Amino acid sequence: MKKKLILRIIGIGVFHIVLYLYVVPFVIYPKFGKNGFEFTIAVAIIISIAVLGTILLERKNKRR
Repeated sequence: MKKKLILRIIGIGVFHIVLYLYVVPFVIYPKFGKNGFEFTIAVAIIISIAVLGTILLERKNKRR
């Protein structure tokens, strides 16, 4: 369980690093501007919440 949890958290971190250091400044922002930037940030936050939510749901299901 802890190994899966650590891998998910590291995965979220890698996702955000790639997104904020490469995809947003070099792909999204030049093509779509500020609106694209804001949309990308919103999607990244939603994805992170969804992944962390699955961690919480897994814990609740195992306790039952």
